Order: sequence, then C-alpha cells, then structure tokens
Amino acid sequence: MCEVSVEIVFCEGWDPGTRSAVRPLPADTAAERDAGGEQYALLLTGERPLALVEVCWAANHAAVWRIDEQGRRDRRLELRRWPDGRLRVRELRQWAYESSAEAEFQAGRPAWRTPRWVAAYRPDGERTVSTGGWSGPDLELAVTSWPVPTPEGWPAVVAELLGEPVQASPAEDPAEVADPPLTAPWHPPVPLRPVHVREAFDEGARFEIDGGLVRVEVVDAGPLRLPTGSLVVADPDPWLADVAPFVETAPPGEYPVRLSVVRFADDPDHTRVAAAAVVLSDADPVVFDHAWRPGEQELLLGDGEFFGVGVDGGRVALVDASAGAAFAELVEGAYGEMTGWAHELAADGANLVSVESGWGDGSYPVWVGRDEQGRLTCFVVDFLLLAHARPAS
Repeated sequence: MCEVSVEIVFCEGWDPGTRSAVRPLPADTAAERDAGGEQYALLLTGERPLALVEVCWAANHAAVWRIDEQGRRDRRLELRRWPDGRLRVRELRQWAYESSAEAEFQAGRPAWRTPRWVAAYRPDGERTVSTGGWSGPDLELAVTSWPVPTPEGWPAVVAELLGEPVQASPAEDPAEVADPPLTAPWHPPVPLRPVHVREAFDEGARFEIDGGLVRVEVVDAGPLRLPTGSLVVADPDPWLADVAPFVETAPPGEYPVRLSVVRFADDPDHTRVAAAAVVLSDADPVVFDHAWRPGEQELLLGDGEFFGVGVDGGRVALVDASAGAAFAELVEGAYGEMTGWAHELAADGANLVSVESGWGDGSYPVWVGRDEQGRLTCFVVDFLLLAHARPAS
C-alpha cells in the first residue's frame, strides 16, 4: 500500500462553504494552544484536502474528519483523552452521500432520512453499532487507543481513519496571519447541562414555552423511604429491576418528594410535571450536576448527550435499590392504578413513588444538587419541559 504524502496546515478549523481551512496559524501558535488546552485544528492536505483534526484538551476532546473528493466531511473519529494519558475512541461515524452534488451532511434532508453508520465505543474498545438507511459495509478500526499525540503527531491517528498510511511534513508558516474569526468554526462537545432546574421549584415562577405562558406550582408528592439510601429511578415496567442505583447515596431515611408542575395560562386545566425532586436536606442547592450510575461519566458523552432514564409508559418510578426487585413483581398488576401527577405503592415497609413524565415517553436526565459546601441536597428528575423555556416577567 502506497503512502499518502500530505502537508500539515495548522488553522482555526474548516469552512464547509468555501471547503478550505479557516485562518491558517503558525506552528508555534498551534503548539502554544495545544499546551494550554485551547482549541485549534490542523488540515492534512496534498493534491486536495484529505483530513481535518480538531483538538481541545481543556475538554479532553479531539476529532478526526475525513474529507471526500468534493470537499465534504464524510467520516468522523471522535476521541477522548482519559486520565491515564491515553487517547481513546468514543465514536466512529460515517455519512453516505447519494450524489457528488449533495450538500455536506445532507443539509436540508430530514435527519431520519440521512444514511449513516455509527459505532459507539467503550474505553476497552468494545463497540455498539447502529445504522440508519446505511447500505455500505461496516467500518473497522485496528487501533482504538493511542498515546496523546503532539500537534505534529496526528498523521498516525489520521491513517487509521483513512485506512492507508500517511507521510506528513509541516507546511510553511503563513506569511500573514488574519484576524481571528468572530465566531469559532467549531466547538468542543458539551454534554447536556441543567437549565432552569432550581427555578423549576420556585412557586409562582413563570416561563414561556413555545410562545405560551406557564406558571409553576410546587406539589408535595409524599415521602419516599430509602432504607439503604441508594436511589433507583426507572420506568416502573419493565426495567425497574434492571436499572442500577446512582453512585451518590443519601443517609438512610425518609425524604419528601416534590413536584414542579407547570400550568398553561391559556388552558388552566392543562398541566405537566416538569421535574420531580427527592429532597435530602433543607439547604439550597447552588449547583447541579449529572447523577451518575456505575460506569457512567462525562468522557463518554457527546454534544448535548446525557445518560437518561428511559420511559416507555409515561411514568418514572422512584424507589430504594433494596426494594426495586420486589416492586418489579408488583408493578405490572398495579400499573393501571398509577395515574395523576404522582402515585404511591407500598409493600413490606417500603414504598415506590411513580411520577407522570412531562410530555410522556422519552429519555430524561437526573441531576444531583449540592450546597455551597458540596454536600448532596437533592436528586432531580428533569423532564426537560423547561430546558428551552424563557423566564417570563
């Protein structure tokens, strides 16, 4: 197999409109950004652009893009830098273009009609493949982990994405460096962040959702008994017994469950549960973060992603881990009784509180709230009704 000869052009990123590098940078500038964790990019180009690398170590992120003969990105290798200093594949994704004139990523076509192939990788290299309208072969990576490269060391990783060896040499520094763009041509992925979670429990707070006004009502849904302090949040049926509890635990005890219910101003009978909180202390939460289950962490998440609670029946259940299996056997027969904003089931000194899930089925994040000293104050199941809402005066 012949080597592909390319030059390394450091830059801000890629412009899909002009299909060229944005603001070429001197190699020293790229090295300074690399060392400081700031984002930069590098283009591998020969007779035509072949690959683009985006790097931002402050986010422990890098991505390698293949560029096709029409100057479109059609394959992406998304990588994460792990605490042990290794670079590991998080995802390999390919798009299929049906003609040489088709826009990058099939712009204008509904996402569900976009032919794609996706492999999500675990840190150990095992993967899960999903496709949509894909008729091509599966992609294979011989290597899924590397030492973190220097700015000039990326060709070895790029060669894995291209499927052929690459011989790279540095391009000459640009004679002039243009002013930086007003908006960066790319950004590192940011997993889903909590939005309006604390405000969701302010009685009387008003929000605008899709042009309509809603008002928050805080409702007491009764106590939840946590004899071990280990919380499970899951669809009551059929996954209750299969979902792991969160890593964070509360002291064993009984805790109030509070609901954030929004009532629509133009239809007062229309209400939705926006969030459900298990309140562990009287201290006000000042920060919210993901509630992790074993094996979950932020390095495994892509842009806007979260590890969610899957809902298939319009409700979630809150229950102590020690009682989950027992309730899993009882829930099926009691499912028809579980109506309204919240409903309690009790058995053998334990209880389960089921809660109506916002707009219904889907996947929803769970956050932990912490006080100024970093102590756990609550778990909040966020049904994302307010994630894109605007506070209303």
